[in-house]
Amino acid sequence: MLFGAALFGAMAMLVTAGQVEEEALVLRWLEDRRSPWWTFAMVAITRFGAGPVTATLTALLCVWLLVRKQRLDAAFLATANLGSAILNTSFKSLFERQRPPDELVTSVMDLQTFSFPSGHALSAMVFYASVSIVGVRLGGPSLRALLLAAAALMIPTMGFTRVYLGVHYPTDVIAGWGLGAAWVSVAYLVFYATGSRR
Repeated sequence: MLFGAALFGAMAMLVTAGQVEEEALVLRWLEDRRSPWWTFAMVAITRFGAGPVTATLTALLCVWLLVRKQRLDAAFLATANLGSAILNTSFKSLFERQRPPDELVTSVMDLQTFSFPSGHALSAMVFYASVSIVGVRLGGPSLRALLLAAAALMIPTMGFTRVYLGVHYPTDVIAGWGLGAAWVSVAYLVFYATGSRR
């Protein structure tokens, strides 16, 4: 939790201080190495991390947990993922960082929302971490291994797609990961520390 909060804070300080030139170099480097196939793949992956998709998956998982009478786990999953959406909107409005301009990098997608933090990175961190937590609590060894592998693959991949597509600076993505890690840790402590005492 503290590491995630510190990571987010460090990225926020960099953003407040102004654009970091190294970020521009990363964006240009990736743009120079785009290919039609890779761009198609990155767009497909990033669309899978869009809000409606993760919200639908979260709702289905919560219903499944409620059917199994795992109310605490359903509440944790719902709160963690709803909270990430609220945090994303709130911090975007607070920092109001514009997305990378056309003169810096050619964005593959036309987005009008603010850039900091990356909502996809935040959502991926919270969704896959929270699902993994529930899976580790309730599932067998095979399910646990599968969920942890999916989290280890999708969290960094989702963040990478946002920089590759030119719609986020690297600091946006790192901040999303840090904020997501901090938030899901808080939700875990609140729900399961309370649950264990009960």
